[in-house]
Amino acid sequence: MSKEDFIKLLPFFIFYTFLTWFVSDNIFFWDTVQLASLHAHYFYENNFNNLLLPNEIDSGHIPSFGMYIALIWKIFGKTLFASHFAILPFLYGIIWQAYLLIKKFINKKYVFLALVIFLADATLLAQSTLISPDVVLVFLFLLALNSVLKQNKILLSISVAGLFLISMRGMMVATSILTLDIIFNIQFTNFKETFVQLLKKTIIYIPALIIFIAFNYYHYYVKGWFAYHNNSPWATNFEITNLKGFLRNIIILIWRLIDFGRIFMWIITLSIIISSYKSIKNDKKIRKLIIILFVVSFFLLISFLMYKSLTGHRYILPIYLTFSLLTTYLIFEKIKTKKRKIIISTLLVLGLLSGNFWVYPEKIAQGWDSSLAYLNYFKLRNKTIDY
Repeated sequence: MSKEDFIKLLPFFIFYTFLTWFVSDNIFFWDTVQLASLHAHYFYENNFNNLLLPNEIDSGHIPSFGMYIALIWKIFGKTLFASHFAILPFLYGIIWQAYLLIKKFINKKYVFLALVIFLADATLLAQSTLISPDVVLVFLFLLALNSVLKQNKILLSISVAGLFLISMRGMMVATSILTLDIIFNIQFTNFKETFVQLLKKTIIYIPALIIFIAFNYYHYYVKGWFAYHNNSPWATNFEITNLKGFLRNIIILIWRLIDFGRIFMWIITLSIIISSYKSIKNDKKIRKLIIILFVVSFFLLISFLMYKSLTGHRYILPIYLTFSLLTTYLIFEKIKTKKRKIIISTLLVLGLLSGNFWVYPEKIAQGWDSSLAYLNYFKLRNKTIDY
């Protein structure tokens, strides 16, 4: 990172440092109770003597995130402060990788504003205040995507291996990265040359494949099950849905995509596409962004649509972010006047931030870990305890 880049990004680093400090007394919340606290406590209390978790808290993932939090506790003490600040390096990483990604597509004059829009997503902000493996997943996704676009084989191999270590969803994201790598970086000239290129490409992904096979073979050998078991608390989540459930999941997907202020992003994007179609249809960067969005969406939406209860907001975070990248490109590259760019981008940021105040009536499910509205929970909890 150059000095110039550091100075540009310093406000973001300061903001996320302050945000982490602000929430550093908050207890584990929502799925992080399982994925961070329970997993970490098991490894911490058993001194890392066993790689596998007890069945009642075994989610089927490689429990590397729980191990990481437990290791932080061993070094810095078992505190909420240490747990929250264990996430901060990955937040810095998201800022840096998002900045590099945006620079590839958008005029440097507008990179700062584009980065504000990118980071203003309510679900990303909420996850950033939690001790969440999804923060790590987003960082690794952005690192992998940048590595594909830059053809950095070493960083790509590391980031894909990291995605395999973090969760099953990380594996799906890694599969989308592999697909993008083939689309963007393989020259389909003749069979022999294409085969050689693909063979060379496999070297990058071998570490991730070894991790996947080794862990799951050992897991199945010891426990006799893969991904989930019939008595698992999450077994019903992995049941294949019927046609009615599939259609229901499509409706939920549409809701997720426009929820928490993202509807403003869709309105702006569609408006620009309609008004600037002629300049957009032959734009190579637009084509590349649409390919990225389509491929990432395809692999993440398989589980979202096909299973009964895998429809949480955070499950499709990479889709929100790739769509955000497309939107910012349209704003800063297709809107002609600087004044209009500034006005529209400012209104969009305000619209996205408004998503943190969207609270639905009691009988409508609320993704409480997907906007900053959840922060009020801790005050209410403390009042209840005091009472």
